[in-house]
Amino acid sequence: MNLHELPMIIFTVFAQMSVGAFVALGVINVVGTPKYGRETIERVTDPAIYAIGPTLVFGLIASMFHMNDITNTLNVLRNWDTSWLSREIILGVGFAGLGFLFAIMQWFKIASHTIRQAIALLAAIVGLGLVYSMSMIYATVETIPAWNTWSVPVQFFATTFLLGALAVGAAILIHMSIRFRSSDNGTPAAPATDSTVDGTDGDGKGGVGLLQKTKLQARSMTRERLTVDSPDTKAGVQIIRWIAITSVVVGVIIFINYIFHIINLATGVPEAQLAAEEYQSGFFFVRLALLGIAAVLLAVFTYRTANQEFKNPKTLTILMMTALVLAVVTEFMGRSVHYDTLFRVGM
Repeated sequence: MNLHELPMIIFTVFAQMSVGAFVALGVINVVGTPKYGRETIERVTDPAIYAIGPTLVFGLIASMFHMNDITNTLNVLRNWDTSWLSREIILGVGFAGLGFLFAIMQWFKIASHTIRQAIALLAAIVGLGLVYSMSMIYATVETIPAWNTWSVPVQFFATTFLLGALAVGAAILIHMSIRFRSSDNGTPAAPATDSTVDGTDGDGKGGVGLLQKTKLQARSMTRERLTVDSPDTKAGVQIIRWIAITSVVVGVIIFINYIFHIINLATGVPEAQLAAEEYQSGFFFVRLALLGIAAVLLAVFTYRTANQEFKNPKTLTILMMTALVLAVVTEFMGRSVHYDTLFRVGM
């Protein structure tokens, strides 16, 4: 494991996972709303929104440890018109800000649904720009053959969509498990009402403060009962089934990308051939093995949801969480190998 580059590994992987989760949620809302209704889709997916922000903030903080002097960040921003690094920082802050704004607006139902979706779309576009900027920082370095290739953007976007989809699937299943447990324990439902959203106390008077509204909203999200035949369950099952399938497809793309990338390096200049040798290590093969295991778990998950009644999501939640953890670990390992291939031409 390349510990020297650990701050950048943490930043790139977690930032990409955050962007991927945001994009996945956007696709789910666009595709799922016409079929299941906006309220159903929001009940199923909203909890996943609030896990994106902390993940990205953690990644941004970790990236700062890669600089000898954190104050240099301000100097880097001055070259936004010529530097992909400057663009990465600006887009990273922009994505975090827009994502936070959307989360607050969605939580308290501020403004119309159309305006909230416009903010979400803008955040997704900025996020995808962030991932592209990350990849171009490496892909434009002509003196490093292993980085100066189309394979780097493919790998970065594959990480984005793989981890993002799995993170959303895991969040949805955890939330569904909590709601199932509330039903089993006979916990009374606490559905959201207009008074929890607009700040009134039910008689039109502004008797509910911000903190109280937050508590009511959080309680509503975890205590609304969930049954096998409820619209939320049907929507959730369909969503996580497609998440599993999509993740397996992205995993296959990662394998194929490696094949072409390694062949390209092995037939290149001496520095490229040195980089190709890094893909023959036991560390890299363990990375591929873990990715394969995650894919198998997702295949099992898909089979179970397609062939049995969805009575309790506990087992499937464990499968999805295990697949997510394995995928995060294997992407950390893959990113470590990426930095290990830093062999400069002429040096």
